[in-house]
Amino acid sequence: MDIRSRSPVRISFAGGGTDVSPYCEEHGGCVVSATLNKYAWGSMSLRKDSKILMDDIRFGSLELDSIGDIKYDGKLDLLKAVLKHFKPDSGVNLFLRNDVQPKSGLGSSASAFLAVIGLFNHMKKEKKMTDYDLAELAYDLERIELQNKGGRQDQYASVFGGLNYIEFKGNDFVRVNPIHIKEDHILELEKNLILVYAMDRSKSGDVLEDQTRSYVKNKKDVVEALHQTKAIALEVNYALRKGDLNRFGELLDEGWNLKKKFSPLITNPYLDNLYKIAKENGALGGKITGAGGGGHMLFYCEPNKEDHVAQKLSQAGAKVVDFTFDFKGLQTWEI
Repeated sequence: MDIRSRSPVRISFAGGGTDVSPYCEEHGGCVVSATLNKYAWGSMSLRKDSKILMDDIRFGSLELDSIGDIKYDGKLDLLKAVLKHFKPDSGVNLFLRNDVQPKSGLGSSASAFLAVIGLFNHMKKEKKMTDYDLAELAYDLERIELQNKGGRQDQYASVFGGLNYIEFKGNDFVRVNPIHIKEDHILELEKNLILVYAMDRSKSGDVLEDQTRSYVKNKKDVVEALHQTKAIALEVNYALRKGDLNRFGELLDEGWNLKKKFSPLITNPYLDNLYKIAKENGALGGKITGAGGGGHMLFYCEPNKEDHVAQKLSQAGAKVVDFTFDFKGLQTWEI
């Protein structure tokens, strides 16, 4: 029997940064995000011997004699961390691929963790993990076990799927609230949004560590920007529920201007120029989709201006990425 899985990546509309410690413990945070039809795909089969065969289309393959031979060395550590946690009784063949490249700003590492964790959870005959348990395990393995700094929003978005307002109140208290809006508004949102790959970036942890240092040093402008970012996430949630998409676009613009105050690493002249081009050609607002410094950018455009904006961004060097929303979240099945 082979077990398969897929787990979607996400775009964050508002609130990013307020899900990162220590802000969320001290003040509480919230984000509004949606998952896309771009996935991490997993596949696993059990072996009759104790060997562990791991294969990732981007990072190569590795064979170990047993689970006891696992050592973190920068090669396929994501797969190793999940294997080390579940400790399968027999050997396994484990395969992973991702529709988006690493350091995308779309939460691709979280979706990859969940695709692999989902395989092992599917195997359980009883006491299967809840969606909240799955998200917390993915967070623990990535953020604590492997020390890849970041917040909690990616894991919860990928597990639950869809369009959500997610609250963080410190430690492991998280509440996922689906945003229910008319199908017409979902279609209009998809139509008017433009997603582009802007440029390669360094690790998201570099930007977040700089943000955290600024917060810990109590830089007043950073703390105030995070407070305002949380307030904008609340407004975005309300605008989407009302179907006020023009206001949604304007709030993206306000949020981007605040996010740039978190750290000087969030933007650069090239990203600023892309943003300027988009605004001059019909975008109401936009933002970096992850921690910052590169990866993907998202823009909400005036109706029927989206193609013009996409064309101008392409001419400036960005790569337009087609997408639709995913409303299923993590899925597993067997053959």
